[in-house]
Amino acid sequence: MIQVNRRSTFLSLVAIAAASVAPINAANARDDNTGLWTVFTTTDAFAADDGSSRWSYWFDGQVRFPDIGSGATQFLARPGIGYRPGKNLQMWAGYARLESESASGVSTFENRYWQQLNWKAGVALGGRFTMRTRLVERNVSTGDDVGLVLRFRTQYSRLVGTQGNKSLIVSLEPFYNLNDTDWSGKSRFSQNRTVVGVAFKLSDKLTLTTAYMNQFVWRDNAEDSSNHVAVANFNVKF
Repeated sequence: MIQVNRRSTFLSLVAIAAASVAPINAANARDDNTGLWTVFTTTDAFAADDGSSRWSYWFDGQVRFPDIGSGATQFLARPGIGYRPGKNLQMWAGYARLESESASGVSTFENRYWQQLNWKAGVALGGRFTMRTRLVERNVSTGDDVGLVLRFRTQYSRLVGTQGNKSLIVSLEPFYNLNDTDWSGKSRFSQNRTVVGVAFKLSDKLTLTTAYMNQFVWRDNAEDSSNHVAVANFNVKF
C-alpha cells in the first residue's frame, strides 16, 4: 500500500480546502431543487495473456432527474479508453452524448469529447486520496461555439465496518469554463459538486454506491441553483 508523505498529505488537504470554497456560496442560492441520478458504470482492464494489460475500457450510462417535480430529465452515455503508464497514474480519452429535455418538452443535444488523468495520491487520515483532472470539449445544439471545461475532483475513501465490504466516500469537484461561448456565458467557475456516500461491495462483480450530492450551479442570466441530488451508482465488472 502506498504511504503518502507529508507534502502529498498537505497538497491533498489544500485541494480539498480550495474546492470547499465553492459550496460556501450555496447558502445564498435562491433556487433549490431536489433530484435523482441513476448511474450504470462498467470499467475493467482488457484481457491479456499474462494478466497485466495496461489498457482499460470505461462506460457509464446515466438517467438524471435534475428536479423531480418539474419532469425535466437528462440522458447520458459516456464510453472511454484508458492507458496506465505507471502504477498510480492512468490516462483516459473518450466521448459522451447528452440529451436534456426541459419541462416544456424542448430537447437539447450535446456531444462531448473528454480527456482525463487519474492519480492515486496516497494514503492518509485512515483512507485513500485520489485525484481526477478532466478536460471536456462541449458541442451543444443551441450554439455554434465549442466550450472548454476543466474539472478537478479530489476524492477520499476509507473502509468502514468490520466486514470490509463498505467504504465511506467524500469528494469535491469544481468545474471551470475556460472560454466564453454563445450558449453558456463567460469563462469562470460554473459549478461545484460535493458528494458524501457509502459504497457497498455486493459481490466480486457488483458494487452499489448510494450518495448525496450537492450540485451548486452559477448562472449568468438567472438565479444560481443549489441542487440536492440522491445518487445510485451500480458498478458492474463483466
